[in-house]
Amino acid sequence: MFRAAVFGYVGHMWELYAFWALAPTLVIAALSHPGSPTALATTSFLVIASGVLGCVAGGIISRRTGSAKVAATALAGSGLMCLIYPLLPEVGPLLIAALALWGLLVIADSPQFSELAARHAPAELTGTGLTAMNSLGFAVSVISIVILQSLIATIGVSAVWLLLPGPVLGLIAMRPLLIRRRAPRTDPDE
Repeated sequence: MFRAAVFGYVGHMWELYAFWALAPTLVIAALSHPGSPTALATTSFLVIASGVLGCVAGGIISRRTGSAKVAATALAGSGLMCLIYPLLPEVGPLLIAALALWGLLVIADSPQFSELAARHAPAELTGTGLTAMNSLGFAVSVISIVILQSLIATIGVSAVWLLLPGPVLGLIAMRPLLIRRRAPRTDPDE
């Protein structure tokens, strides 16, 4: 289960920091006249800061449904945003709203992955396990940021499809966390 949490987190990290690094570029592309640098910075900040709502809501919901379901839902939602964002009509307010929704979803799973990894790590190795998980996640982030930044200039907004494998592979990796093991049924007549 620890491995499932770690690789789910790595999929999440493939997308997270690359999205944040790209947010100002996507805001500029969404707005035909981005206005002043202050307006651009404020809009980019709000896209990224919308994640606060996702983290708070995810924490509240996880108390009822569990961290794995919240993490999977957020990861699937942000993956869906990766998929559909380049296909949206070029209407500035719609694109900014989509970016804000993506900003909310892209981080909502992060605290849930930390909880899952801490819960499933061997007790004597929890600190080491979380350190290894974070190190691997940030290493993957560097790679996705570098690749995405080099592609956005040449192929445009469609470059965000490069982020999609992160959520997809993360969801596949965390599948064991979502499948509940059932106790074998005993037949009362036996």
